Amino acid sequence: MNRPLLRLVLALLVLVVLTPCGTQAGSKPVVVGHDETYANRAIRFRVAWQSENPVVMVKIFTGREQKEIKVDEYDNRRTRDGYSGEVSAIVELDPSFQDEALAFAIQVEDDTRLKSDQVRGKVQIVQVKKQDDDWGREKMASQPIGQPMGQQTGGGSAVEMIDRVVGLIDRYDMPPILGDVKINRVGTDGVSIGTRASDDKALAGVNFRIFDTAGTLVQMDSVQMTGKVWEGTSRVLNLINGNYKVIVQATDGAGNSSKEKTEFFAITGSSLTSQPPMEQLPSYPPPGMGPPGQQPGMQQPAGQWPAAQQPGVQQPAGQWPAAQPPGVQPPPEQWPAAQPPGVQQPQGQVPPAQPPATQ
Repeated sequence: MNRPLLRLVLALLVLVVLTPCGTQAGSKPVVVGHDETYANRAIRFRVAWQSENPVVMVKIFTGREQKEIKVDEYDNRRTRDGYSGEVSAIVELDPSFQDEALAFAIQVEDDTRLKSDQVRGKVQIVQVKKQDDDWGREKMASQPIGQPMGQQTGGGSAVEMIDRVVGLIDRYDMPPILGDVKINRVGTDGVSIGTRASDDKALAGVNFRIFDTAGTLVQMDSVQMTGKVWEGTSRVLNLINGNYKVIVQATDGAGNSSKEKTEFFAITGSSLTSQPPMEQLPSYPPPGMGPPGQQPGMQQPAGQWPAAQQPGVQQPAGQWPAAQPPGVQPPPEQWPAAQPPGVQQPQGQVPPAQPPATQ
């Protein structure tokens, strides 16, 4: 066999052997986006990916710690180029951590065990320094508030200054603060949402709202409470299979609202075939508060009208229509309702006598 023919045969053999391996191998997944937020000794990571095959694991390395997040199949969205998706995770800092920045690395893995390249970065950690806490202390001890610098007085002291500052702070009502949001699976169809809320004065309630991927509100709950600290869960909220987002917000007695906290989750294995009806929160005003004034031409919503008067109870004078000038007939809708027997018509506000019928 001549040499050129031998080379051709060897080339064909190599091509036949290597081609199946090349067709079976897929491309590695890629981390296409990420962001990190530091708050209250914890870092919240958001990781987005693009992959030829569904991603099953997201790994976050922070120093000596490694956090693994298992990715649900519903978190992988089918695209023209394969699959895309994103997850969120919270990494709590060790109490002994005192550095100004935390280094991290992110890596994703698909269902064929192909891993993406590691994405590295740093998160800036806000530290309260002692010299910042002591700044200006010597000025407070020697210089009263409102006193021009350089002038000394004999009546002021550091304790009095601090008391005045504390009294000023007490006038302001800070909004509530929410802790982490936790999703608790209950049975095959339900979840309960847990969190912790605190306020400097007194809490009023915590609201839970669940939305589907189309942005439709599908379930909601509200927990009323008192006191400065509350920790608990919502009632059990039943859902069909799908991906959901819960938004939690706390309010205090002064009407201040906390920042909203959001958490994403998925329901699988639910026995429900349709979304259960949402339990509506009460729409009527609290006891002792009347309904808001309506615009002209708008009908008062059912259930928010003042309660009917009991027999023998006189209608308050301020709720009767104003007296009309002589000769002016009020519109029929402004006539007072007929009073029960024994109830006296308020003096001076009785509608004027009707003109005699024209023959």
